[in-house]
Amino acid sequence: MKRIGASAPGKALLCGEYAVLEGAPAVVAAVDRRVEVTWSDSDESMSPEVLATLERARARCGPVAGSLRVDVSSLQREQVKLGLGSSAAAAVAAAGAVFATHGRDLSDPGVAADVFQCAFDGHAAIAPQGSGVDVAASALGGFLRFSRLGAAIDTVELDAPDGLAIRLVWTGHAARTSELVAKVRALEQHDPPGFESAMGRLKILASGFAEAFGSGDAEAVVEQAGEYSAAMEALGTAARAPIVEERLAAARALAARFSGSAKPCGAGGGDVAIAFFTDGDRAAAFELACEGEGLHPIEVSWGTSGVEAR
Repeated sequence: MKRIGASAPGKALLCGEYAVLEGAPAVVAAVDRRVEVTWSDSDESMSPEVLATLERARARCGPVAGSLRVDVSSLQREQVKLGLGSSAAAAVAAAGAVFATHGRDLSDPGVAADVFQCAFDGHAAIAPQGSGVDVAASALGGFLRFSRLGAAIDTVELDAPDGLAIRLVWTGHAARTSELVAKVRALEQHDPPGFESAMGRLKILASGFAEAFGSGDAEAVVEQAGEYSAAMEALGTAARAPIVEERLAAARALAARFSGSAKPCGAGGGDVAIAFFTDGDRAAAFELACEGEGLHPIEVSWGTSGVEAR
């Protein structure tokens, strides 16, 4: 049997953080920074998510000898994770390598859906607090509207609105999503009315952003993203969690200076900010201004392909 490797893209969450855990829609994009896996006869170090996914993919498709060498360097900067879903992409690539080795065509949407399910189950076995939106982006690619209610997951392909310019900037500070989510869950336990108020606002705005993006309304996307950032900050204040910390707040202020909006791209606390503009020149000026404030623009292509054999 010829063993075949695979790659899977990282993701950027455009909107829907936290609210997606409560059944609201999220909009996510695959980006062209990819995790690559290759088979090895040596005993390679693999993350728990990759090991759990390999077990499930082998059970589904059949055995494959060896372990996987996993390269996540394109989703890091100075050996620090950028917050673009490297663990989910690694799980998807691992499943893809097993499926491809057994002759399954990863470009077939049905096969990609099976890869997603294997990687989703493997990733959730280690990180059950997540929604799976990052796994979906890595497996399926493109722009997606993602929603989950219990075990039921729905994904819809989207096209980016004409005239919408999207930019990513790294804060230089890594965040731990699990710690922030734990603080939000503690708020739910200890102050249910406060949680419901903050989360209710996020759910309304998440739906508004998804509707604006899906209908191609770039101006409404910019507006909704700005409001979502404020609502994430309110959730953080209620939960005593640094969701919109000082670096993310600085990115938001810079985006507003250039007639755009910016918000955390993910759970917050650092990692990456995502900014939206309806003018490419203003987006470029924003990136230049970020460099002067110690924020680091991240070059990506948007809506790239999902899992691929290599």
